[in-house]
Amino acid sequence: MNSARTLYSILNVIIFLLLIGIGLGVFFYVMMLFGVKQDFVGIRMDVINFKTQVMHTFYTILGLGVYAIFIKALLKLRTATKLFLKKDFYNNELIRLLLISGKLMVISGVSAWSINVIGNVFFKFRFVIGLSEKTLIYLFIIAIGLFLMLMSTVLGDTKAIKEENDLTI
Repeated sequence: MNSARTLYSILNVIIFLLLIGIGLGVFFYVMMLFGVKQDFVGIRMDVINFKTQVMHTFYTILGLGVYAIFIKALLKLRTATKLFLKKDFYNNELIRLLLISGKLMVISGVSAWSINVIGNVFFKFRFVIGLSEKTLIYLFIIAIGLFLMLMSTVLGDTKAIKEENDLTI
């Protein structure tokens, strides 16, 4: 179970770093909205890329929503990892947490990919064809979500077989 312990530690670090990054990003973005210059961070609102500041704010809020969904998926996966550490594989809660985490990851991957495409086409007036690094990351998140959903199904079927087997003995 060393791998479950390692996964639990990595999830803690990722969640911590995401929350700090999002918090700092929101802080600097609000400071920019109030007109405070942020020269030391290197963030600037490109008026050229967005027609209005409202578009930029809308795009930012959509992105924050996707991050919130992704963090919720990671928190559910972290809770499921705690159950793995207890070696409780036939638990309905574990099966449910893996399914929810997988669905949330698929939703966040598809949403982030869609927002990126919509942002490029409508806000930045660019249409990119092909696989970029961002697209591969979105596809990887979707694949992880589908894998978690598959693991939930496998554990659910295994639990049903175990219960049936216990009844026949």
